[in-house]
Amino acid sequence: MMVKEGRVSIETGNAFYNPRMEMNRDITVACLEALPEISDYIDVMSASGIRGIRVKKEVSRDIRVTSNDWDEPACEIIKNNAEANGACLEVSNCGANTLLSQRSFDFVDIDPFGTPAPYINSVCWASKRAMGITATDTAPLCGAHLKSGIRTYAAYPLKTEYYPEMGLRILLGKVAREEAKYDRALKPLLCHTTEHYIRLYLGVSHGRAEADAMMKDIGFIVHCFKCKNRFELKGLAVQATETCPVCGAPVRVAGPLWLGMTKDRAFVEKVIGVLEAGQFNKKERAIRMLSLVRDELDTSTFYDHHAICRDLKATPTDIPTLLGDLKRQGYAASRTHYMGVGFKTDAPINVIRGTVLRLSG
Repeated sequence: MMVKEGRVSIETGNAFYNPRMEMNRDITVACLEALPEISDYIDVMSASGIRGIRVKKEVSRDIRVTSNDWDEPACEIIKNNAEANGACLEVSNCGANTLLSQRSFDFVDIDPFGTPAPYINSVCWASKRAMGITATDTAPLCGAHLKSGIRTYAAYPLKTEYYPEMGLRILLGKVAREEAKYDRALKPLLCHTTEHYIRLYLGVSHGRAEADAMMKDIGFIVHCFKCKNRFELKGLAVQATETCPVCGAPVRVAGPLWLGMTKDRAFVEKVIGVLEAGQFNKKERAIRMLSLVRDELDTSTFYDHHAICRDLKATPTDIPTLLGDLKRQGYAASRTHYMGVGFKTDAPINVIRGTVLRLSG
């Protein structure tokens, strides 16, 4: 099958190609354009090779690109596609962990089929400046497959109404703990959940002080399923109350996970600018999503407006009306890219519930 994407055309042959990930690849190209310090890049699991070929052809400066795959026939497809598009890149035929234990790159990008967990340690070891990580095992990350999530990520994910953000923060927490082993720290540049996957773009800094500071953003979320109150406990050795301080119901604890920021606002703005100026098939959708990411409040959870209304037997208003009312009361509030009816705010749950009831009339 011949596929045209961005400025390249490839023959997929028997290699895996997922058209639903085109926006993912558009954003990858835009992110690399927005990271001038990156001079070499590896797509660790390349399949048809389209991601690496697009990076080589569409980023305005010359980046050394390596496209790797463990499958030898896939490597032949990558070579043919690179030649057909006039893309000069290195094609590697190696297992992901084996290759990353031997070589390092400015930017390591991994997009496996399923969980990235078996490769996170190697990605952290081999990434000099930045990394991109995709996870499609959202059920274990979000708490829907609890035991699998515990085994895979050494964390306890709760299945809450903010489950997409729970999954992203469980994954970020896992990467941060692996990164810290090497006296390195991650800096979230742009992290999002879209459809069936979670995607992280992370900067890397080196040094014990940086790693120690990063670990202060690891902790737990305490959640009440009755009134939807939630609060953070930072650190790895914490003591949580057994009951909700708002309604007295039993609470549950999720973590360890990442409690810090999940994006660099200036970087996201830069990526949006690249998308606006470039030729990307999915640019309009990507810009809409990234605009929400850019403007999101930096809280560790969000609220499902409709879920709160169901609990209160209230009629939902539109989200802008609710956010405007919360802001007039002196609280910060924003929409979120995780869910169309979701919102973020620093208002206490009782204020949120009271506002929803009042607006319901």
